[in-house]
Parts: sequence; structure tokens; C-alpha cells
Amino acid sequence: TGVGKTTTIAKIAATLMLNNMKKVAFVTTDTYRIAAIDQLKTYARILNVPIEVAYSVEEYKNAIEKLNGYDVILVDTAGRNFREQKYVRQLRESLAIGKELDTYIVLALTAKPKDIIETYDQFNSIPKKGVIFTKMDETTQYGSLINLPFMKNIDIAFVTNGQDVP
Repeated sequence: TGVGKTTTIAKIAATLMLNNMKKVAFVTTDTYRIAAIDQLKTYARILNVPIEVAYSVEEYKNAIEKLNGYDVILVDTAGRNFREQKYVRQLRESLAIGKELDTYIVLALTAKPKDIIETYDQFNSIPKKGVIFTKMDETTQYGSLINLPFMKNIDIAFVTNGQDVP
């Protein structure tokens, strides 16, 4: 929770559009946090990209199918207490749609190293392509940038800095 997933998705979308000329779309399954949908809709409006809101696994599948013609579909998930396995199961079910999918875990560098590792481990049942570290500008300790990828044999996909979206 609160690691900056929504802002990170907007940053990735802007980068893909500006630097790689990709057609990007958003899907949000974050119907839990107050104003989460509005936040991503604002980014979608600014970037001029479509957004679909999914309140169920079925709506998520339909949204992915509807946006099938886009180069990249970025999915924003709800930040929940993933120490509770029921949330991990729900996430795993929503990801099992039979499509080519790259999943990344988003972790804040401001968290304690032990918490970063424990949070990562909670997602062992979900295949991950890499890790995205956020909030680099809010800490002076960067050990998790080295330790987690080394310990878990996982690539770093992105490191974000600040709340500004290109």
C-alpha cells in the first residue's frame, strides 16, 4: 500500500509513449482506495489514453480483450495488505487470464529492508518479470537495490524518483 503504483504506471506510460511511440492503455482494478480511479483517469486524460475500470475478474478479462489492439496495457492493482493470503489469491486469480503478461512487484525504497523482502516473498506464488523500486528520492539508504535482486535473482525493471510524471 502507498508505494506509488498509480504514479509509476503513469510514468511508465508517458515514457513508452514519448520515447518508444507505443500505443498505451490503462486498466485499473483498484476499486478499493478512495479516489484511485479518479487519479488514474486524470493521468489517462492528460496522456490521452483509454482507461477501463474493472470491478471483477470478469470485467478485467473483458477490459483486456477490449484493449487488445494496444501495444501495452498497464494494469493498476489495489494496494492491500498482502500479508493476508486472500488478497494474494485474488490477485493471482485476476492475473490468470491466459494472455501474455509481464508482472512486476512495486516496492518503496523507504521501507525497511526486512519488510521489502517479506513483502516480495508474499508474492512467491505469482510469477514476476521484475521489481520496480519507488521513492528513491525519499531515502538515503539504497541497499535494497542490490540486496533484493541478488537474494531473489530478480531483475530491476525501473527505479522511480519523485512524483512528477513526464
